[in-house]
Amino acid sequence: MKTINHKKAFLWGAIVLIIHMAISNLFYMNPLVMNIFKEYEGHPTMKPMEVFGGLTNWIMLNAIFSIIFVAILILLYLKLYESIPGKGWKKGLSFGLIIAFVKAIPEAFNQFMVFNYPTVLILVQLVNAILSLIIFGILLSLFFNKFKVITYE
Repeated sequence: MKTINHKKAFLWGAIVLIIHMAISNLFYMNPLVMNIFKEYEGHPTMKPMEVFGGLTNWIMLNAIFSIIFVAILILLYLKLYESIPGKGWKKGLSFGLIIAFVKAIPEAFNQFMVFNYPTVLILVQLVNAILSLIIFGILLSLFFNKFKVITYE
Protein backbone atom coordinates (compact mmCIF):
# COMPACT_ATOMS: atom_id res chain seq x y z
CA MET A 1 0.00 0.00 0.00
CA LYS A 2 1.29 3.45 -0.99
CA THR A 3 1.78 5.98 1.79
CA ILE A 4 2.48 9.67 1.20
CA ASN A 5 4.19 11.69 3.89
CA HIS A 6 2.35 14.98 3.33
CA LYS A 7 4.71 17.06 5.47
CA LYS A 8 7.70 15.85 3.45
CA ALA A 9 5.76 16.33 0.21
CA PHE A 10 5.01 19.93 1.17
CA LEU A 11 8.58 20.66 2.33
CA TRP A 12 10.41 19.05 -0.59
CA GLY A 13 7.77 20.22 -3.04
CA ALA A 14 8.37 23.81 -1.86
CA ILE A 15 12.12 23.37 -2.29
CA VAL A 16 11.65 21.93 -5.80
CA LEU A 17 9.32 24.87 -6.55
CA ILE A 18 12.01 27.38 -5.55
CA ILE A 19 14.64 25.57 -7.63
CA HIS A 20 12.21 25.32 -10.56
CA MET A 21 11.45 29.06 -10.40
CA ALA A 22 15.19 29.87 -10.31
CA ILE A 23 15.89 27.62 -13.29
CA SER A 24 12.94 29.03 -15.25
CA ASN A 25 14.16 32.55 -14.55
CA LEU A 26 17.64 31.61 -15.75
CA PHE A 27 16.12 30.32 -18.99
CA TYR A 28 14.31 33.62 -19.55
CA MET A 29 16.87 36.02 -18.09
CA ASN A 30 19.93 34.76 -19.94
CA PRO A 31 21.41 37.26 -22.43
CA LEU A 32 20.40 35.31 -25.55
CA VAL A 33 16.72 35.10 -24.62
CA MET A 34 16.62 38.63 -23.20
CA ASN A 35 17.99 40.00 -26.48
CA ILE A 36 15.34 38.10 -28.46
CA PHE A 37 12.55 39.50 -26.25
CA LYS A 38 14.10 42.99 -26.33
CA GLU A 39 13.97 42.87 -30.14
CA TYR A 40 10.17 42.50 -29.93
CA GLU A 41 9.65 44.90 -27.03
CA GLY A 42 7.39 47.28 -28.97
CA HIS A 43 5.56 44.56 -30.91
CA PRO A 44 1.77 45.15 -30.88
CA THR A 45 1.15 41.76 -29.22
CA MET A 46 3.42 42.54 -26.25
CA LYS A 47 1.74 44.04 -23.21
CA PRO A 48 3.65 46.76 -21.39
CA MET A 49 4.34 46.13 -17.69
CA GLU A 50 2.16 49.13 -16.82
CA VAL A 51 -0.91 47.01 -17.71
CA PHE A 52 -0.14 44.96 -14.59
CA GLY A 53 0.79 47.95 -12.44
CA GLY A 54 4.51 47.70 -13.15
CA LEU A 55 7.24 45.09 -13.13
CA THR A 56 6.82 44.24 -9.43
CA ASN A 57 3.15 43.33 -9.88
CA TRP A 58 3.96 41.34 -13.03
CA ILE A 59 6.59 39.35 -11.11
CA MET A 60 4.15 38.77 -8.23
CA LEU A 61 1.41 37.53 -10.59
CA ASN A 62 3.86 35.18 -12.28
CA ALA A 63 5.09 33.89 -8.92
CA ILE A 64 1.56 33.27 -7.65
CA PHE A 65 0.60 31.44 -10.84
CA SER A 66 3.81 29.38 -10.69
CA ILE A 67 3.13 28.36 -7.09
CA ILE A 68 -0.42 27.27 -7.94
CA PHE A 69 0.66 25.46 -11.12
CA VAL A 70 3.54 23.63 -9.44
CA ALA A 71 1.31 22.66 -6.49
CA ILE A 72 -1.14 21.11 -8.98
CA LEU A 73 1.73 19.30 -10.72
CA ILE A 74 2.98 17.91 -7.42
CA LEU A 75 -0.52 16.69 -6.55
CA LEU A 76 -0.75 15.04 -9.98
CA TYR A 77 2.65 13.42 -9.49
CA LEU A 78 1.60 12.01 -6.12
CA LYS A 79 -1.78 10.84 -7.41
CA LEU A 80 -0.43 9.28 -10.61
CA TYR A 81 2.87 8.06 -9.17
CA GLU A 82 2.29 4.36 -9.76
CA SER A 83 1.18 4.85 -13.36
CA ILE A 84 4.07 7.11 -14.40
CA PRO A 85 6.58 5.00 -16.35
CA GLY A 86 10.14 4.57 -15.11
CA LYS A 87 11.96 4.46 -11.79
CA GLY A 88 14.05 7.09 -10.06
CA TRP A 89 14.98 10.07 -12.20
CA LYS A 90 13.50 8.37 -15.27
CA LYS A 91 10.06 8.54 -13.64
CA GLY A 92 10.61 12.29 -13.28
CA LEU A 93 11.74 12.54 -16.90
CA SER A 94 8.56 10.74 -17.99
CA PHE A 95 6.43 13.01 -15.83
CA GLY A 96 8.13 16.15 -17.16
CA LEU A 97 7.67 15.00 -20.75
CA ILE A 98 4.01 14.14 -20.15
CA ILE A 99 3.35 17.59 -18.67
CA ALA A 100 5.26 19.25 -21.52
CA PHE A 101 3.12 17.41 -24.07
CA VAL A 102 -0.06 18.33 -22.19
CA LYS A 103 0.82 21.98 -21.46
CA ALA A 104 3.69 23.46 -23.45
CA ILE A 105 3.10 22.04 -26.91
CA PRO A 106 -0.66 22.79 -27.11
CA GLU A 107 -0.03 26.25 -25.65
CA ALA A 108 2.59 27.00 -28.33
CA PHE A 109 0.33 25.65 -31.07
CA ASN A 110 -2.55 27.79 -29.80
CA GLN A 111 -0.36 30.90 -29.76
CA PHE A 112 0.77 30.15 -33.31
CA MET A 113 -2.74 29.55 -34.63
CA VAL A 114 -4.73 32.22 -32.80
CA PHE A 115 -2.45 35.18 -32.14
CA ASN A 116 -0.23 37.33 -34.29
CA TYR A 117 2.62 36.62 -31.88
CA PRO A 118 6.19 36.42 -33.26
CA THR A 119 7.07 32.81 -34.08
CA VAL A 120 10.55 33.14 -32.60
CA LEU A 121 9.01 34.09 -29.22
CA ILE A 122 6.66 31.12 -29.39
CA LEU A 123 9.64 28.83 -30.07
CA VAL A 124 11.68 30.34 -27.22
CA GLN A 125 8.78 29.85 -24.83
CA LEU A 126 8.19 26.32 -26.09
CA VAL A 127 11.83 25.26 -25.66
CA ASN A 128 12.11 26.95 -22.25
CA ALA A 129 8.86 25.37 -21.06
CA ILE A 130 9.80 21.88 -22.22
CA LEU A 131 13.27 22.06 -20.66
CA SER A 132 12.04 23.53 -17.38
CA LEU A 133 9.22 20.96 -17.07
CA ILE A 134 11.63 18.09 -17.73
CA ILE A 135 14.07 19.44 -15.15
CA PHE A 136 11.18 19.98 -12.72
CA GLY A 137 10.00 16.38 -13.16
CA ILE A 138 13.49 14.98 -12.65
CA LEU A 139 14.13 17.13 -9.55
CA LEU A 140 10.74 16.23 -8.09
CA SER A 141 11.43 12.55 -8.58
CA LEU A 142 14.97 12.76 -7.18
CA PHE A 143 13.94 14.72 -4.08
CA PHE A 144 10.83 12.65 -3.41
CA ASN A 145 12.79 9.40 -3.79
CA LYS A 146 15.79 10.51 -1.73
CA PHE A 147 13.66 11.80 1.14
CA LYS A 148 11.12 8.96 0.95
CA VAL A 149 8.04 11.09 0.42
CA ILE A 150 6.28 8.02 -1.00
CA THR A 151 6.71 4.67 0.71
CA TYR A 152 5.10 1.26 0.44
CA GLU A 153 3.95 -0.87 3.36
